[in-house]
Amino acid sequence: MSTVELTAARDAAARPAPPPGSRRRGRRSPATPLEKVLRWGLRAVVTLVLGFLVTPIVIVVLESFNSVDYLSFPLEGWSLTHYRRFFADSAWVDASLLSAKIALLAALIATVIGTVAAWGLARSEARGKGLVFALLYSPLLIPIIVLAMSYYFTFADLKVIGHWQLISVAYSVMGIPYVLVAVSNALQQFDPELENAARTLGAGMTRTLLRITLPSLTSAISAGALFAFVIAFDEAVIILFVSGSGSVTLPRKLWDSVRYDLTPTLAVAGTILIAVCVGLFLLSELIKILRERRERR
Repeated sequence: MSTVELTAARDAAARPAPPPGSRRRGRRSPATPLEKVLRWGLRAVVTLVLGFLVTPIVIVVLESFNSVDYLSFPLEGWSLTHYRRFFADSAWVDASLLSAKIALLAALIATVIGTVAAWGLARSEARGKGLVFALLYSPLLIPIIVLAMSYYFTFADLKVIGHWQLISVAYSVMGIPYVLVAVSNALQQFDPELENAARTLGAGMTRTLLRITLPSLTSAISAGALFAFVIAFDEAVIILFVSGSGSVTLPRKLWDSVRYDLTPTLAVAGTILIAVCVGLFLLSELIKILRERRERR
C-alpha cells in the first residue's frame, strides 16, 4: 500500500462515525416561503380548534371554585365551599353513586356481549355476518332522542320505568358498538395460527380462548369497556325519559338543577364528570404503556 493510501486510511479512521441512520435520511431541503406559511397556518387552526374545545371545560372547572353563591365569570373569589356543599348533600352523592352503579353494570354487559359478538363474527364464515355486525353497530347511527323515546314506550308498556337495572341494559346497547369495533380491529391484527398451535398441542376451544385469545385482546377489551362506562355515566337524554322519580342519576340531577337552581354546585358536578372521564382515559393509557413495556421485556 502506498504512502498516500495509508494517509487516507488513517484520516478516515480518525474521523468520527456518523450517527445511526444519517446516511439513510440525507439532508432535508429548506422549506419554501409558501410551505412555511401553510405550516404556521395549520398550527394556528389547530390551536384555535383546541382552544374552542378546551375553553368551556376550563371555565366550568374554574367556576366550581367560585366564592359566591351564583354563577359569575370572571371569578369573584376562590373557595371550596361548593365542594363541601356537594359532598354534604345526600341528593348529589346518591345521584353520583347511582350513576357509577348503572355505568358499571352497563359496561359489564356491553363488554361481554360485544367481545363474544366480535369473536364470533371474526371466526364465522356465514354470509349474514355483515348484517349482524350492522345491526349491532346501528345504535351509533340512530339519533339519541329516537332511542330515548323507544325505551320510554317500551318501559312504560312493561311498567318498569325507574328500574336502574333495566336502565343499565338500555345503556349497554349504546356501549356494545364501541366494544365490538375495538375488539374486531384487534382480532384483525391477531394471528389465528396461535390458536391453531394451541389446539395442536391439545388445548380445547375454551382453554385456547381463555389462555391465548383473550390475553391478546386485553387492551382492546378494556378500551371498549371504558367507552361503554363513560357513555353510561354521563349520558343525559335517555335518563330523562326512563328514570322516573326513583332513579335520579348525576346527569338527571344536573338537568333538574339547571332548570331550578343555578349555583356553582352545578360546576362542581360538571367538574366531577370531567375528572372521572379524563381519569379513566389516563388510566387506560397508563395500562397500555405498562403492557407494552412488559411485552418488550
